[in-house]
Amino acid sequence: MVKSRGIIKAAASSAPPPRAGAAAYRPQRPRNRTPHGLRLCAIDIGTNSLHMVIVEVTAALAFRTLSSQKELTQLGRESLVKHVLTRPAMSHTLSVLGRYLKVAQSFECDQILAYATSAVRESTNGGDFIQLAKEQLGLDVRIISSQEEARLIYLAVRQAINFELGAALVVDIGGGSAEFILANYDKPLMLESRKLGASRLTQEFLVDDPPTKPQIKSVRKHIRQILSPLLRRIAKLGPLQFVGTSGTMENIASMCAALHGQEASRDRIAGVITREDFDLIYRRISRMSLRQRQGVPGLDPARAFQIVAGCALVAYLFEQLEISKIEICDRAMREGMIIDYMQTHWPRVRLSVEIMEPRRRNIVELGRRCNFDEAHANHVATLALQIFDQLGRVHRLDRRYRELLEYAAMLHDIGWHIGHTGHHKHSWYLIKNGDLEGFSPQEIDLIAVTARYHRRSMPKKSHEPYMALRLEERVVIDKLAAILRIAEALDRGHYQGVRRVRISRQRNAVHFGIYFKSDPELELWAARQKVDMLQKVFHCAVIFNAREVSRSSRH
Repeated sequence: MVKSRGIIKAAASSAPPPRAGAAAYRPQRPRNRTPHGLRLCAIDIGTNSLHMVIVEVTAALAFRTLSSQKELTQLGRESLVKHVLTRPAMSHTLSVLGRYLKVAQSFECDQILAYATSAVRESTNGGDFIQLAKEQLGLDVRIISSQEEARLIYLAVRQAINFELGAALVVDIGGGSAEFILANYDKPLMLESRKLGASRLTQEFLVDDPPTKPQIKSVRKHIRQILSPLLRRIAKLGPLQFVGTSGTMENIASMCAALHGQEASRDRIAGVITREDFDLIYRRISRMSLRQRQGVPGLDPARAFQIVAGCALVAYLFEQLEISKIEICDRAMREGMIIDYMQTHWPRVRLSVEIMEPRRRNIVELGRRCNFDEAHANHVATLALQIFDQLGRVHRLDRRYRELLEYAAMLHDIGWHIGHTGHHKHSWYLIKNGDLEGFSPQEIDLIAVTARYHRRSMPKKSHEPYMALRLEERVVIDKLAAILRIAEALDRGHYQGVRRVRISRQRNAVHFGIYFKSDPELELWAARQKVDMLQKVFHCAVIFNAREVSRSSRH
């Protein structure tokens, strides 16, 4: 059985925005400076509980768990019969979701996935819940089908369990539904879902406390009517391995472990349910009142309400399939969500191993989505930083603008993805709307507008994106764009012929020493065409001197 461990990490905070009219203007930015791989948060909004897992992609292109949390919110406790989510249940669930989002933010997660299952899917006001999550928390919740739920469970279990014996039957008993997955390692052979969740069966049949014998008989009859055709199909395929997942299965395993004096807690879950142990547990708890069940060793008191119904379903599986034991896997839909995201966003996953700094990773990801010339983009950024560093006494900008200049240089040409004509304007648009995570809106504006002025006209009062910025921001843009225009010109041919730039000042002139490895005439011509903005902004003459790089220093 695979068991994940949580790693605690300090929360990140963002600096307050500067006061209007402040003497020293600085860009607002979140403190997201810790290098790490791609971090994903998956939240399973179930009928009974909320499960969250936070993982980080590793160098082996797998993932390690940083944090795992769950809380019984019972969103669908009264909705599976009436098909209406109650206001208190929605409010409680949204409160827990808000807490989970803060945890995800403290881990600097790059992506948050939130999927809702049967309780929301079947309720007439499920859309209200989705809308409230968006309005109150800014969280986009996706309602998934029962088929998709089963597929995600398969992805998770396949990674944790060795299907060495051949076909395996995986059973996940949730609150509203139960998923039945017959699969081998290569593919799922059957993905089925039935409305036999433990909470649903309890609401429909086990209304007394303790449940009466006729009620237990009724729930068993109902299970038989629903499952008999499905189990006949499963039996014909002859599974040799039986795996259980979900809170109901885990709690049954914990109760079985407690029979033998083993520690039973939410941090340690027994790995197997034998039929002998299960029969003993089922006989005991089916006769108990709710209060008595809440005191059973190994059983989470919050699940005592529905555990009898869950056991009735497990008992039927034991009997009809002649199972001797059920293995328990603590991977479930939330891990399946992670695996599915990694498979469908494979370029981003691979990039996370290549680049550990989250902000830089998001810049490169946007560039690659737009099919940018990566070698040219990186070389222009290198030249721009060389110029920025050597003109420090001239531009007098804070060092934090150095990073924004680098990213503007890397993305300056992505507008080619739309078209050559006006591609500098297209670059501005793509950066503004590129979903750059880890950047404040203010920083995105500075990157986008700087990239927009890497060519053609200098900023004008008629340029709305430029004039929409504060005066202090426009001053920064003027300086960064002036530097970027020269850096871009020095790789006009896109073959990285200019190796480095050395700058010196003499009175009112700035001398650029251009060190090249091959004919620099095109680059020098382009630089002279674009020098006007730098001369205007910094009030200086600019002189270019070309020098060939010696052969010994070219490599």
